[in-house]
Amino acid sequence: MIKLFVLVIFFSNYAFLQNKEGTEQTKFDFPGYTLKGCLGSELSKPKRQVAKLPSKQAQRYLKELFPFLQAENEDLVKAKNVLNKMQGDATLTESDKAQMYYYFAYIDSVNDDLKSAKRNYKKFLSIEDADPRLKSNVISMLGQLSYAEGSYKTAIDYMEQWIAMESNPSSLGFDIIAASYWQLKDKKKALKFSERALCVAKANKSKPKESTYNLLVALYNENERINDMLPLFEELVRFYPKKRYWTQLSGVYGELKQENKQLSALEAAHDQRLLDKETEYVSLYQLLMRAEAPLKAARVISYGLEKEFVEENEKHLKYLAQGWHMAQELDKAEPVYEKAAKKSEEGELYVFLGQIYLATDRYKKAKQALQLGLKKGKLKDPVTVNILLGQVAYELQDFEDATKFFRTAIDRLSDIKIKDKEAKEKKQDKLRTQALNWLTYTEKEKRRVEMLQLRIKDLEEES
Repeated sequence: MIKLFVLVIFFSNYAFLQNKEGTEQTKFDFPGYTLKGCLGSELSKPKRQVAKLPSKQAQRYLKELFPFLQAENEDLVKAKNVLNKMQGDATLTESDKAQMYYYFAYIDSVNDDLKSAKRNYKKFLSIEDADPRLKSNVISMLGQLSYAEGSYKTAIDYMEQWIAMESNPSSLGFDIIAASYWQLKDKKKALKFSERALCVAKANKSKPKESTYNLLVALYNENERINDMLPLFEELVRFYPKKRYWTQLSGVYGELKQENKQLSALEAAHDQRLLDKETEYVSLYQLLMRAEAPLKAARVISYGLEKEFVEENEKHLKYLAQGWHMAQELDKAEPVYEKAAKKSEEGELYVFLGQIYLATDRYKKAKQALQLGLKKGKLKDPVTVNILLGQVAYELQDFEDATKFFRTAIDRLSDIKIKDKEAKEKKQDKLRTQALNWLTYTEKEKRRVEMLQLRIKDLEEES
């Protein structure tokens, strides 16, 4: 099972009744999705019902009520006063009372008095002549309230009634049924209705709820359905671009061995400045290094260190230095290697530092750093270090030292620490050839210099 921090967001505290889209996009195109395709033969065809008009007396109350419920000048206290007057009027018809209970319940829900809201909605349903156009909405509200109270079986019953009454149901009913089955530990039915919720939302060209995606991810994760999780995370980062979804998407790509996409997802999170954990910066650094992008890798770990998301220790300083080094930013790599080498109990970092000194023709400093590396020890490849010391001695025209180091390299070939026998032998052959070539070249150069010095001496004696 993939290790993901799956956060399942459920409906709670009646907040889903207050959902407002604002200026967000409300229409989304999902080609190929239709309600018939989502629901098949279960797609209901409810009968058309005609509502009774409110009596003239009720219309007067409603005309007074509605302005207090409008968003721009909502006044629930005055609205409830109107309803209280309406409740005391003995001339109201039963259908009038149903509307009164409906608006009482609405005000209760806005005021978070869920028990009273539920009671008034039930009074509405108890009236046979209640407006059938409102009845569907009331049943939906009762389903949502039942879920909020933890009455999951009741919530399922109400939402199934609501779906049967709707010719074009939204995904809400399926979401609540799915979440209720999840709470009841019926994972099979939770999966069925969660998949339907996603399908219906897409068929209605609406953005699926974040909770729908999260519940599906949790269910797929339990069943190790990694391939099914992938499109969910790809849509989550599109609709709800939060850090956890970018990092989880990257993790899914990693599980599926799609390293380029794994890198792209994690890099996108970094570009949006969403990453704030050391492990995330280290993972991104390593992915970039494997993708042969050392400059980006160095910049990533540098940012993490600067913002203190990444601890400044030997390991992370080494990462930074190697990134700059491989990107040929030697002036940036050098001070970091120096800092990291002082923290290290091993000689490897002094070896890297010595390579920079050698590349920039500072041979005495290179010799000092490389010898410090050998002295500290615990090197994976002491042979190469001796070859580098031989090269430094050669550049300093110290041919005896150069010869000594190249011979030492050949003698220490067995010290190379590689577990794979074939790979070890291949490495040994390569370094043996390299050392012998340098040894031959050094001896020739030594003779050439000696001959040149003798010639100069002869010329001086002749003069």
